[in-house]
Amino acid sequence: MPYESRPTWRYQWSSVAIIVGMLAVVMLVQVYGPAHLGTRVTHLAIAAAGAIAVYALLLGVYRRLSWRYLIDEHNIESYQGVLARRVHSIRLEDLRNINVNQTVMQRLLGVGDVEFSSAAGGEVEVIFFGVADPMGVKAMAQRLQGGVAISE
Repeated sequence: MPYESRPTWRYQWSSVAIIVGMLAVVMLVQVYGPAHLGTRVTHLAIAAAGAIAVYALLLGVYRRLSWRYLIDEHNIESYQGVLARRVHSIRLEDLRNINVNQTVMQRLLGVGDVEFSSAAGGEVEVIFFGVADPMGVKAMAQRLQGGVAISE
């Protein structure tokens, strides 16, 4: 059974922070705006904060639904896109390096980015953004590279 994943919802913490911040701005502007900014500017500020919050929400949902990661007995693949599609792939037999990158916030949330590179290329070729248990994903890929079947 292959490993399949998408960026976790926890990876979208920055979008959530923006949404919460914009909702706070809307509440503050509604309370203090009319007296200090005037009605027209208050309405513009509320509309702008609402638009930013909607954009952050749509961006988080898009990232979650349009990115997909797959590891099977032969390949490591990253699929990105909804209408246009971009697929990055490495054969397990060509896998050379596996790196895990985590910011402080990602470590607190238990997510991270896993980077795969092959012997043929000098650059990272496949990246799994925002996966849960990135060290477990790295260990699974190393086990598969050594010929051990996926047990999940």
